[in-house]
Amino acid sequence: MFRGVYLLFIVLVLLPDCRVAHAAEGVWISAIHVTGLKRTRLRTVLRELPFTTGDQWKADSGAEGERRLRNIGLFSTVVILPPASDGQVQIRVKERWSLFVLPEGSRSDTGKSSAGVTLTEHNLWGLHHQLRIATREDTGKNFSSINGTRADGSYLWRRVADGPVSLGFGLGGGRSVYDVYDKGMLTGQYKQQGSNWYANVDWALGEVPGDGWDLGLGFNSNRSTYKLVSGMPSFTLHNSRRNSMLGSISYTHVDDHTTWLTGVAFQYSLDVAHHALGSTIDVYRQSASIATHVPLSPSSTSTLNLRLNAGSAYGQVLQDGLFDIGFNRGLRGYFPGELQGRFYLYTNIEGRFPLPRYSNFQLVAFSDIGQIWNSRRPAYGNAIVAGIGGGARFTLRWLVNGTFRADAAYGSGSKRWRFYFGTGQTF
Repeated sequence: MFRGVYLLFIVLVLLPDCRVAHAAEGVWISAIHVTGLKRTRLRTVLRELPFTTGDQWKADSGAEGERRLRNIGLFSTVVILPPASDGQVQIRVKERWSLFVLPEGSRSDTGKSSAGVTLTEHNLWGLHHQLRIATREDTGKNFSSINGTRADGSYLWRRVADGPVSLGFGLGGGRSVYDVYDKGMLTGQYKQQGSNWYANVDWALGEVPGDGWDLGLGFNSNRSTYKLVSGMPSFTLHNSRRNSMLGSISYTHVDDHTTWLTGVAFQYSLDVAHHALGSTIDVYRQSASIATHVPLSPSSTSTLNLRLNAGSAYGQVLQDGLFDIGFNRGLRGYFPGELQGRFYLYTNIEGRFPLPRYSNFQLVAFSDIGQIWNSRRPAYGNAIVAGIGGGARFTLRWLVNGTFRADAAYGSGSKRWRFYFGTGQTF
């Protein structure tokens, strides 16, 4: 009896769906209707789709359109229904809250602390433009004083005239405390006064930005002055003006399921500072990373996530121009200043396990392994340094970039546990 009911369910429910999906292939699209929009403009949705009115519906049109709309991060739900015989496509979305105000704070082993707040609007004008404003205070030992204040802001104009070009601008300035490290040990403190600004343009070679190949070109200007406060003076830290040209190439093909990712991403960037650009120093920096996110099984939401990172710097590399890879999105188990150098190579290996399968809660386990060299000296004098640990993620689906992260890692070089809190996945 139960077998008969099951077969009847297949015939009456599943088979008609299959026939509808098959029948839709080749249908000419006469109209596209989108429901669920509140703050987002209709054109913001339509420009991301792999089809438009007048096109023929393809077998993968719905799945590809859903993937693209999920990837821009503005919607918690995206459903695209194939057209019926009249050619009308129905799209249902549920918007996420796009304004994010995030208090921030940090404290190191020495008691040095900082506090600040960052405001980010991810969907300005309803066009997926992004505005970020942040302020940060150096609050002395254990949040006991104000030793410097810095503010910065940035604006991303995504898809100028709905085309392949995006523009970015940013500026910042203020005073802060700059720590000088040698072999992972704090040796001096300076008061830093600085200002910077940048402008860049990105060109999408694929159909939409951030999906396929992208090229970037920009200019950055940074001015810094230093005054010794305590400790030993550094002979590689002095006042400078660094003007540089920026170039980048990237490839991305991911599917963002809000709580888990699949796909691959690659990025290479070049930063060239030269006297011909008005810079007081000549420095050539390059960095690259490649990441992959693989489900543990075809139907699994648990993933193995791998990333390989490398970088090099040549020329007049000052103390403040060194790479610093010890932080919550780099090589964990270390704080900023403990892993600095001109050349680095490291990998992140991270398993992410939603509990239960489609839960907003996720456990992670990771191992970060690599090395950074300064004047041919490896950090801590070891062949490699590593950070091993675990953490948790919790996602508020109604909020853009609403994943909150907590990690704990033990550093093989630092011989200490480090704790990190942030938003979004590590990579």
